[in-house]
Amino acid sequence: MKKLIGFTFLFAGIILGIFAFMQWNTSSSSAEEYDTADKKEAEAIIKETRVQEDIKKQQPKESIDAPAKDEDYQTGEKVAKLSIPKIEKKFSVFWGTDEGTLEKGVGMMESQSTTTPAGKKHTVLSGHRDTVFVELGELNKGEHLLVSMGDTDYTYQITDIWVTDDDDRTVIVPKKTATLTLTTCYPFDFIGHAEQRYIIQGELIGQTKA
Repeated sequence: MKKLIGFTFLFAGIILGIFAFMQWNTSSSSAEEYDTADKKEAEAIIKETRVQEDIKKQQPKESIDAPAKDEDYQTGEKVAKLSIPKIEKKFSVFWGTDEGTLEKGVGMMESQSTTTPAGKKHTVLSGHRDTVFVELGELNKGEHLLVSMGDTDYTYQITDIWVTDDDDRTVIVPKKTATLTLTTCYPFDFIGHAEQRYIIQGELIGQTKA
């Protein structure tokens, strides 16, 4: 009888392990390494953004693009691409931040406080620390985050990085200016439920047509 119980627990453990690995593999597969074309594309987007910034500095404020209206998306739908030149990675971005969506990869938050990049307010992207966002800790202030959505590439520059509690209600809030926030659990090497969040925030510095 004891052998039967032990075998049952062993079998259940193997099944759970296989299921966990499948979830990890699905999420991790949405992150891709840069190839030569990706590097050139990121460099071109950033270069064009800098040119646009120089032009905008010479224009009156009222000439700057107005916010666009957000579209309706289905939960789990692939809606964008996040590209991070510093770590030479690109990520598929899916609509929503429920557990099912985050198992696919990076999720774009849908809430009263957030918008897509086209909304020119607060865009929030979340991902698991042990799959897509495992290298987020390598980023520094001043570096670039690129989000491609629809026919537009949005370039953000990192302005702040910090760690906070998972119940901090001051992170996901409305913004008056176009802001991108990346969130993941912290510490990165912690096993089990992490009670802190690693936050990276950047401001929109330009956009170009894809």
